[in-house]
Amino acid sequence: MPSSPARSPLRSALLLVAAATSTGCLALGVTTGAAAAPPAGASAAAPAVPAAVPADDAPTQAELDQAREQAARSAAQLAQAQADLAAAQGRLDDLAARAGAALETYQQAVEAKDAAVREEAAQRDRLAQAEATLAEGKKDLGQWASEAYRGAASLTEYSGLVSVLKGGATDDTATAIASAKRIGDGRSNAVEAYEEAQRVQADATAKAAAAAEEAREQAEIATDAKHRADALVAQQRTQVQELAVLQAAAAGTAASDSDRATNLAAAKAAADAAAAAYAASAAAGALIPVGGDCATGGSLSGYGNGLIPRSALCPLASAPGHVLRSDAANAFAALNEAYAAQFGENISVTDSYRTLAEQIDVKARKPTLAAKPGTSRHGLGIAVDLGDGIQNADSAQHQWMDRNAALYGWINPAWAQNRGGQFEPWHWEFTG
Repeated sequence: MPSSPARSPLRSALLLVAAATSTGCLALGVTTGAAAAPPAGASAAAPAVPAAVPADDAPTQAELDQAREQAARSAAQLAQAQADLAAAQGRLDDLAARAGAALETYQQAVEAKDAAVREEAAQRDRLAQAEATLAEGKKDLGQWASEAYRGAASLTEYSGLVSVLKGGATDDTATAIASAKRIGDGRSNAVEAYEEAQRVQADATAKAAAAAEEAREQAEIATDAKHRADALVAQQRTQVQELAVLQAAAAGTAASDSDRATNLAAAKAAADAAAAAYAASAAAGALIPVGGDCATGGSLSGYGNGLIPRSALCPLASAPGHVLRSDAANAFAALNEAYAAQFGENISVTDSYRTLAEQIDVKARKPTLAAKPGTSRHGLGIAVDLGDGIQNADSAQHQWMDRNAALYGWINPAWAQNRGGQFEPWHWEFTG
């Protein structure tokens, strides 16, 4: 079977062990197989030592046994490191999935809270309009009550109108409205408007209260999800660091003690540096404005989905021609730096910000894959489509993204992981 052109560190280490076990004798000059023929004139009872090794330096059987035992121990340590590595990768996969789900829950809750706040504001406006209508209606009813009093109207009609003006009970209000209707058909439209304003007032009050409660609940959900996501991402960072150490151990177990220690120290230093860099990036991230252009960080709230001018977005230095919202672009740059350190190349970006016109075009060409125009996260500058292996869910590149992207706020959302439905392993979103 031909050998793989890209030999893994683990395979290389195993080959070193095999070499140490099977060829150590030859390297020391001990012949194998048929016995060496004695030189002419020598006694058959005293075979000559091969010229490559002085007689005093020839290894003893005990030394050979010791070398083989050491090789066996190294192989056992390598096997254990491999098992530890597999277990750590499993734990990391679980943490990455949970962190991604928590970030997605946070994103959805924030959007639901914002929608509830908008609904509450709309109902408050509606309530204000209804109250203005009621105030105008009360003014008219007051004039009618005065006329009824001066015109010697019935006591029931007069007292009912006064009850409305004072905000009386519902039964009194109904009586007053009935009385007002009897005053004359010319005023019936105003009375009906008063009735409708009362209904709108009650409905708007109830809906505003419900929207406020929904906003409060969604804010609590978002806060809880963010705390869970932060905790999971912190665990994920620790797991990535431990995994780096295990990877170094798996690659260096069969090497000398000195080399192994050097490899582990280098891996630990690299992991510590990566963790420190991430912590510094996270701390600096609090100062990065959400949305806005690269220079000023101005708000993008005035732009609709797919209607953001490219001048208000940030270009991706590693992917010419592509732009994102400023915070998403900064996070992507940090993610790309870590990816490039692992794979020796930048993340391949096939799509990023998508204008409304582009969304319409994609929907026409890919009706089962594309979002409804005006609703795509590409249109908000917080989504990318990736290639060069990441689009393959079983590739090493995609698995690395699954385990590391959430550290930088990027996820492959749950709906895009549904192999039985809308399966888009290439689609990644920034959660902020």
